[in-house]
Amino acid sequence: MVSSIEKAIDRLNKERSRDQSGGTEQIAAADEALVESDNVDAESKSITGEKTEDGKGVVAVNQDVSTANPIDSDAIVAAHELPEKEICEIDFETLGKAGYLVPNSDQQRLSEEYRIIKRPLLMNAFGKGAAPVERGNLVLVTSSFPGEGKTYTAINLGVSIATELDSTILLVDGDVLKSSLSKLLGMEDKPGLIDVLEDPTMDLGDVIQSTQVPKLKILPAGRRHQNSTELLASESMEKILTELAERYPDRIVLFDAPPMLATTEAGVLTYRMGQIVMVVEAGKTPVDAVNESIAQLDPNKVIGLVLNKSRVKSGHKYYGSYYG
Repeated sequence: MVSSIEKAIDRLNKERSRDQSGGTEQIAAADEALVESDNVDAESKSITGEKTEDGKGVVAVNQDVSTANPIDSDAIVAAHELPEKEICEIDFETLGKAGYLVPNSDQQRLSEEYRIIKRPLLMNAFGKGAAPVERGNLVLVTSSFPGEGKTYTAINLGVSIATELDSTILLVDGDVLKSSLSKLLGMEDKPGLIDVLEDPTMDLGDVIQSTQVPKLKILPAGRRHQNSTELLASESMEKILTELAERYPDRIVLFDAPPMLATTEAGVLTYRMGQIVMVVEAGKTPVDAVNESIAQLDPNKVIGLVLNKSRVKSGHKYYGSYYG
């Protein structure tokens, strides 16, 4: 005779077995119903099943809309669409009043000067220069000391390159200690480069900010970190740079870096770039400081100098008459 305890155990086992097989039974039942309904051709009708965490089966039936019951296709498309990324509006009006180059600017002379600066950078970036440049689309802007106009130059170059028909621009705030570029563009509170370096689970695409200028993207500096130099020198940084350089063949990646003689971060970044723009403040930056900064750079890199805050109107003898 079976005891009451044995009966209870047997009943419990049967219930457990039934719960565990519930998903399979539902899928099998749906599969049988599918075969019996309307004899729809196998090529235009399929069934898939999977289990959820609670063990219950989930059945998805795909049918040819010409033979099956009507399906709300708009609802299906909406359910699978990715949410549109928020656009960060840059206050170009304020930047323009501060003397920056902005889209649709009437500062024709400034626009022309940055066309002259960007042209060799673009040629080297896309293999049209005198010699191939490794990682030519990775461009770094720096200076010897703070206040010489490297961020000003980086933003102006970014806006100018964004007007190109055949290329796009990703402007990166690599001055992770001061974050001047992020502050000027209103993105100082956005996650950025340092956050991705510190957290390998973060995706680079999640921190790149779109702007109202379609070809201009921004990668903010992110939060401050006491080991920023080590993060910039890490293998994770190398992987990020490789991804930035190779993901989009038409993209210029322009870094606003710290000053060469004020921090160690700039020196770490320069060795991983293809081209370097050194900003020199006219009448102020000592020649010895410029020479010392250049001496710290890899001589195999493409290095260019930009004279900033000059009172002499460059090229006025040649194209000045066009602009009055």
